[in-house]
Amino acid sequence: MQSEENKHVQHTQPSPRCANCDIEILWPPVVVQGRSYCCAGCAAGGPCTCDYSQYTSVTISGVIHYTPETRTERN
Repeated sequence: MQSEENKHVQHTQPSPRCANCDIEILWPPVVVQGRSYCCAGCAAGGPCTCDYSQYTSVTISGVIHYTPETRTERN
C-alpha cells in the first residue's frame, strides 16, 4: 500500500535551459532544429533579447554566453 505522502508526490519535469545562454526557460521556448532557446536572439546565435522580467535575483540561474562577433575587413 502507498502511504498518503507518496500519493501526493508530483513528478515535474525540469524547465528547459537555453542552448545558447543556458538560462532556465520559464516560458514557451523557441525551438530550432530540436534545440530550445529562450528567445529569437539566442536562436540566431546571440545576443539574448530576453527582458528577464519573470526572474528575481533568487530564481535566475545560468550565465549568458555571447559568441564573438565576426568582423570583416572593408576596403
